[in-house]
Amino acid sequence: MTRRQIFIIGVLVGCCSCITARGIDAAEWSAEPSIAVKGEYNSNLTLSNIPGEVWGHWVSPSVRFAGSTERLEVSGKAAGDFVTYYGDQNRSLTNLYFPVTARYTMEQDVLAFDGGFTRDNTLMSELRQTGAVLSFTQRNSLSMSPSWSHTVTDKLLLQTGYQFMNASYENGRRLGLFDYVVHGGSLGASYKVTERDDIQLTGSYSNVDIQDAGLKIRNTGASLSITHAFSEATTVTMFGGPRFLDQTLTFGGTSQTDNQLIWLYGGSIRKTWEDAQASLDASRDVNVSGLGVLLKTDRLGASVSKDLSETLTVSLAAQVFMVETIPVQGGGAQAAETRVITATPTITWKLTQWWSLDASYTYADRSTDVPLGRDMSHGNSAFVRLTYNIPKLSLSR
Repeated sequence: MTRRQIFIIGVLVGCCSCITARGIDAAEWSAEPSIAVKGEYNSNLTLSNIPGEVWGHWVSPSVRFAGSTERLEVSGKAAGDFVTYYGDQNRSLTNLYFPVTARYTMEQDVLAFDGGFTRDNTLMSELRQTGAVLSFTQRNSLSMSPSWSHTVTDKLLLQTGYQFMNASYENGRRLGLFDYVVHGGSLGASYKVTERDDIQLTGSYSNVDIQDAGLKIRNTGASLSITHAFSEATTVTMFGGPRFLDQTLTFGGTSQTDNQLIWLYGGSIRKTWEDAQASLDASRDVNVSGLGVLLKTDRLGASVSKDLSETLTVSLAAQVFMVETIPVQGGGAQAAETRVITATPTITWKLTQWWSLDASYTYADRSTDVPLGRDMSHGNSAFVRLTYNIPKLSLSR
């Protein structure tokens, strides 16, 4: 972790402490510790043609915390994964998670903060976000998103916010990965048309700096979102809007600029029953990547879960990613087009009030464009995890 990241984390903790101190009277605090152990098998850890069959074990301590006063709500988590792999790749990893959320409510205004620090690997975070399979290494990600909401009327709400993200990769230069920094902002309004219909219009701007790749990106756009609740159990959301991309690539003292207009869109449907739930969603998004380029990601996802009894739950989740580079015209070689498909059935068994057991299997398929056709690879992985949830600790004053 760099000095800059340590400083920003210190500021983050200090701000939350100051806010908390203002509302410390009549506060309620709680902590929920847990520890999990997991055994894993993966036939192709890196989803590539390089041998990657591994066995692994995980030890994952965690504590969730929450606190509230009349106006302030704070929640977060401190967690870690201590991972060891054996087989074609022998390595040990340490993942860290420190998310925090704060919300301060006034009569017509709400001040909120979301952020934290995450250290995990590229096959966890970046794969889920962009669909791109990168070199297997650790990624440090620091994010901060303060926001302000103002209630104009019972139906109209104005919102504005700022977004910051700093991502860095361990041994990134050797693996062809590039650190990046994102600064952004948004301004929007939401209107409750009826009891079942909401509409939201948002304008956004972000500035991306991938310094080692010589790439700067300005991303400006607008999005219209419509949500309709057919009933308390069924909700549909649709959104879409344009993005204006201004990319400047500097190499060897020469700069190339490229401007593009891309339409982003998506939708989702959620359905719940007394003992089950299901969802279907699709979207097109633009994401910055450690590859040093901007990626356009088309995603289709579906999930369903069912409670077979009070202690036994089964679920199935599947995703399809279509990933395409958004190049700077004339900027040289870019990443190939990639398709990634995953399917994951899971069984969760609540053994007792404090103990639970999870068993899961994942099939993953990756297909990438190469000069002479398509490069294809697939992998199978499974894990069994035992979790002990320590009784909740609470304090009031």
